[in-house]
Amino acid sequence: MLGQMTDKAREPIRIALIDDDASVRSAVSRLLRSHDYACTAYESAENALADPDLPGMRCLVVDVQLSGMDGFALRDRLLRDGIRIPCLFITGHAETDSPEWKRSIGETPCVIKPFDEGQLLAAIHQQLEHQILPPAS
Repeated sequence: MLGQMTDKAREPIRIALIDDDASVRSAVSRLLRSHDYACTAYESAENALADPDLPGMRCLVVDVQLSGMDGFALRDRLLRDGIRIPCLFITGHAETDSPEWKRSIGETPCVIKPFDEGQLLAAIHQQLEHQILPPAS
C-alpha cells in the first residue's frame, strides 16, 4: 500500500479538495489530515485556479457540481494548461449511467456521496499509485 509520506524529505503528500459544501470540505480535510496527507481545501474551482501552489498537488478531489465552474471544466482547464494532476471526482448526484455523464467524466474515477472513509481513501490511493513520479535527485 502506498504510504502517505513522500520519499523526498518525508513531506506529506499534498491533496487539493475542491467542494462548495463547507461541511464536506471540513469532514474530508479532517479525514485526509488524520491519514497524514497535507490537504488544501477550496470552495470553488476559481479559488483553486488562483492558487499558485495548485500545480504542486499530487491529487485533486473535486466535486462535480460546483457553483461557478464545475468539476469537469476545472479538470479540462488544467489539462489545457498542461497541468496533469490525477483527479478524483466526488458527487452527490447519481446520473452516472447517462451517456452525457459518461462522456463528461471520461476516464476520471468518481466516488458517489455519501461515501465511507475507506472508499474515498482507497480511491485516492489508487490515483496516487498510478502516478509516474520523477526520480529522486
